[in-house]
Amino acid sequence: MPAVSRALTPPLLFIYGTLLPGLALHGAMQGARCIGEATVPGRLFDLGPYPALVPGPARVAGLLYAVSEAQLVRLDALEEYDPTNPAGSLYLRQRLPAALAHGRGVCEAFVYVYNRAVDAATPIPHGDYRRHLRERGGA
Repeated sequence: MPAVSRALTPPLLFIYGTLLPGLALHGAMQGARCIGEATVPGRLFDLGPYPALVPGPARVAGLLYAVSEAQLVRLDALEEYDPTNPAGSLYLRQRLPAALAHGRGVCEAFVYVYNRAVDAATPIPHGDYRRHLRERGGA
């Protein structure tokens, strides 16, 4: 496996839920440049209106985007992440290794990680939110 690049200029963001194309919040990604399909280490859960990613040994599928610093600030607000109050944040923006599809390498990317318990949430074992929505008849 190639070495993980730590450079985040421009910042890279891995998206896996309602920010994906065709889903409710994709408009928030306007102006971002899609790099391509990728996966990050973690487990995915269905919270009803949106998913939750929790770091773990499995893989979560999504897309990697190059974003601006200003866009990250807007997305932080959308994802209810407050860097001055991590304990009170719904999601945390963390850096995880993102593996690009088709063996194109690994890079470090920001990921919004759920900051609450997922005990009552429905696991998404295959880690693909769009597939999960299709399977339950929601997209």
